[in-house]
Amino acid sequence: MKIQTSVRVEDTLYKEAKDIFSKFGLSFGDAVNIFLAKVAMENGIPFDLSLPSEELENRINNLKVNKNTEVYKTANELFEDLGI
Repeated sequence: MKIQTSVRVEDTLYKEAKDIFSKFGLSFGDAVNIFLAKVAMENGIPFDLSLPSEELENRINNLKVNKNTEVYKTANELFEDLGI
């Protein structure tokens, strides 16, 4: 027996995901069913869910306010600065 449900999702997120699913030959509903099957098989969310570490939050905040950031024009500049 199948049931029908509705889900509210962000328009942009829906369109991007739907485009990716179509590349696999999947409909949005197929992808949701795969996700639900995986949840049932693993008895939980089938990927890691975690909050960012304090260090990562600090780095994100630094990027937002352009603090303690360095921009390199090439990878070689970065490697040279790192001594690699």
